[in-house]
Amino acid sequence: MDTIRDLFHVLGNKHNLLTVGCGATRDVIQDCLEEKGLPEKAKKELNEAIENLKSIIKEALEADKIATEIQDRIKMLDPDTGKPK
Repeated sequence: MDTIRDLFHVLGNKHNLLTVGCGATRDVIQDCLEEKGLPEKAKKELNEAIENLKSIIKEALEADKIATEIQDRIKMLDPDTGKPK
């Protein structure tokens, strides 16, 4: 059971790094979009990058929700037998 708990701890850390990193990158790109004289092609590509980052964050949050549900179900199992308590 400890191995599973450790796995979810690592997954939680990776999820946090991913969402924080993507959010920070999205914010930097958003700041770049505010630069004057930015070519339209660059604006379009930066907007696409922002949308991709939003999608990654959304999928990471959905994966975290599923992981939390799995953790909750594991807590209902007897650690010795693997059967419901």
